[in-house]
Amino acid sequence: MFKVCIVGHGNFPSGVCSALKLLSGSNEQLHYFDLDHNLTHGEYEQQLTAFLTENDNVMIFADMTGGAPHQIATRLLLELGKKNQFILSSVSLNLILDLYMKNSMGVLTTDNVSAELSNSMAESKEMLMVMPDISEEKVEDVSVTEEEGI
Repeated sequence: MFKVCIVGHGNFPSGVCSALKLLSGSNEQLHYFDLDHNLTHGEYEQQLTAFLTENDNVMIFADMTGGAPHQIATRLLLELGKKNQFILSSVSLNLILDLYMKNSMGVLTTDNVSAELSNSMAESKEMLMVMPDISEEKVEDVSVTEEEGI
């Protein structure tokens, strides 16, 4: 089983954990690190270092690619060099929930985690949408008559 760790700016990590608990009914194996005005980057790094040193199997979800929490976590993962520690960035609640539930149900293993991460990321991309769909194909198909009103 993997520890799930949310890192990010402000209350993004604690807010995501709150949403995960609401949606899944659980907060087992779930950890978060809020980077806010009360912490220096050095203090934040110390907290993450302690967590990553103590845990071998970890999935980290970062709010923004290239943001300070992402940079700090990525650097620590590279320095520690543990085989089963991963970071995903610019994540959505859909992606985190999907992998959290797979982890909770025992679907994720150290043998299949790379494939499951890739599959879940691809599925998450497919979930992105804009409403209404105003792509050219859809716009050309839409016709409104005066009788229908505008």
